[in-house]
Amino acid sequence: MGPRVKSFIMVLVALLAAQLTAGEGTAKEKDPSSRLLRAAEGLQMPGSEADSSWWFVSYTGEDELPTAERMASLDGCADSPEGVMRRLDFDATFDSLSSVQPWMDGGQKKSAHGFARLRNLFHRLYGDDLAVYRCDTNQYGEVRIYFLGLDDQGLAGLKTINIET
Repeated sequence: MGPRVKSFIMVLVALLAAQLTAGEGTAKEKDPSSRLLRAAEGLQMPGSEADSSWWFVSYTGEDELPTAERMASLDGCADSPEGVMRRLDFDATFDSLSSVQPWMDGGQKKSAHGFARLRNLFHRLYGDDLAVYRCDTNQYGEVRIYFLGLDDQGLAGLKTINIET
């Protein structure tokens, strides 16, 4: 085999590898967990005394948005002696989170715009089957907040923890 043929084969191998890598990226883009986590990256929950971390959560087999009582059971909030779970309207919650106020600093405005994008992504992924759940554990100011949607796989979305003392 001549040097030109070897060079040609190496170029083909490199192009094939690049194509396979691009295909993996596309598959990851379609994964709701990756998309939601990327959209939530850097968002800070108003009123929290700690930086917001985000986790993807899923509850397969759930075929409807749970009541507050059912979600308390799924989440473990019901195990907390003083735990209180509330179900909130998804769009009303995001209206508040994405509202830009004149007194906000640059970081707060950036988070508000990010919450607007996150809301749109939830609607694209889950339609209108959406809810927000708040579990106030009454322990150390911890409030677990779930932003959840329902699709053919079950219940899924994001969780964050606010510290509200």
